Amino acid sequence: MYAFDRKSFDSTRDGSHHSVGPQPQFRVTLTFVLEDGIVLWSAARARLLEDGETTDEMVHETIGPPEAPVFADCLAVLCDPATFLRSTPVPGCQPDDFWVDALPGLPDLPLLPTCSSRIAV
Repeated sequence: MYAFDRKSFDSTRDGSHHSVGPQPQFRVTLTFVLEDGIVLWSAARARLLEDGETTDEMVHETIGPPEAPVFADCLAVLCDPATFLRSTPVPGCQPDDFWVDALPGLPDLPLLPTCSSRIAV
């Protein structure tokens, strides 16, 4: 499936420039089922603290405290494609956008906090 925006290709492999119309974009979807919220939150916390400058207060502002985690934000921290794509780029492509949508729980199951986290890459 194609999605088009207002961007245009403006160069070719040989370095010449010409406009060829809208830039095609592609969506790759990866779906997760939450099995253990505290494990997810702890992994996101560890990732945020890796830089040595982030404090627990900053962690709580980003992904919520352990007693009220924001799971979509935890996934956004752990699945940030910019981190992966710096070491393993996709030839011919550049990451454009990234987001995580939290879906409501199923009937008779506790609802997860719902939010939408969007990170520009």
